[in-house]
Amino acid sequence: MSPSVISAVRPVAEIVPFDPKTHLQGAVEALLRLRRAGGLYPPRNVKAAISDFAYWLLSEEVLGRWVALIDGQVAGHIALTAPHPYLTDALASMDQVPVEPDGFCEVSKFFVDPDAQDRGVGAALFDAAIGFARSQGLQPALAVVDTSLAARRFFGRHGMTEAGSLRGIHGEKFVFVGAAKTVWRREPAVTARAA
Repeated sequence: MSPSVISAVRPVAEIVPFDPKTHLQGAVEALLRLRRAGGLYPPRNVKAAISDFAYWLLSEEVLGRWVALIDGQVAGHIALTAPHPYLTDALASMDQVPVEPDGFCEVSKFFVDPDAQDRGVGAALFDAAIGFARSQGLQPALAVVDTSLAARRFFGRHGMTEAGSLRGIHGEKFVFVGAAKTVWRREPAVTARAA
């Protein structure tokens, strides 16, 4: 590539920590566009109103939360939380044991504005969240509703392994677990020599 071509290449989206004062309104507007476009997210029990979407986004304590910005506008959102009990129970029933030192975290409230889809925004958000999880000694996990085939394909392409399924309040969900950042190897036993 010539230097002029290299300098013209720039990331599609800037990934930044979520600031409610700066990003909440844009995230809610992206969610409204997603719902109006026929998206099944957030779940249908969350009314498609600004106040309901804002409450849904902020309703739980997070380990980290990020947004994707394109030209200063929110184009997507992702959060990491402690795993919810339904997910912890499902992982245990599937014989999934965390290999990271501090256990599992849950990928949550992950969406991309319909106008920004198929441009690498979701991958950039996901990579940022997973990088943070691993830096904290956490192994990512999540559950995806059975109707979201695109999400299942996305997570499979991005290093998540489908561990099984469960039936919950939103129907059948498929559980995904992220690979460990480190391959753990048992060291050979060291035997002491007599002096």
